[in-house]
Amino acid sequence: MPETPDDPLRPEREAFTEELAQYWENEGLPRMDGRVLGHLMVCSPALQTAEDIATALGISRGSVSTSMRMAVRAGAVERVTVPGSRRHHYRVRPGMWRQEIDNRVRQATAVRQLAEDGLKRLAGAPPEDLDRLRDLYEMYDFLVGEYSAIRDRWHERESDRDSGKGTGR
Repeated sequence: MPETPDDPLRPEREAFTEELAQYWENEGLPRMDGRVLGHLMVCSPALQTAEDIATALGISRGSVSTSMRMAVRAGAVERVTVPGSRRHHYRVRPGMWRQEIDNRVRQATAVRQLAEDGLKRLAGAPPEDLDRLRDLYEMYDFLVGEYSAIRDRWHERESDRDSGKGTGR
């Protein structure tokens, strides 16, 4: 069920949804996908049908369906079955944001490995021909270390929060 028109937070929910959509559009995603994700981040209740989302955003169910396919495939949203309902319900996948740093570590590690492999394959090339690959390797080697440290601190923070030692934010 979508938010009711008398929801006192509706203007704030809508503003956030549009701001997040603008952010993701600036990052290269379709604006509609950003709107749908933004809505799912702040809607009440958290479980929404495609019809709920379409009504709340004033868009077609086809647009919702297209955005949901992308979001589900990307692991940002999950489809949930609700007993007694024949409709699909969607929500932001719990833990989705926590996995962002794990993905960054994995991606940086893969690029670093590609650069390392390239340096090995081209070991006989003139040094100036390898400068770009060395730069790539050095940047991603740095990122692997930094992202790994951030991931470890984040997991520690989560552990502290879950055990009651955290700030509660």
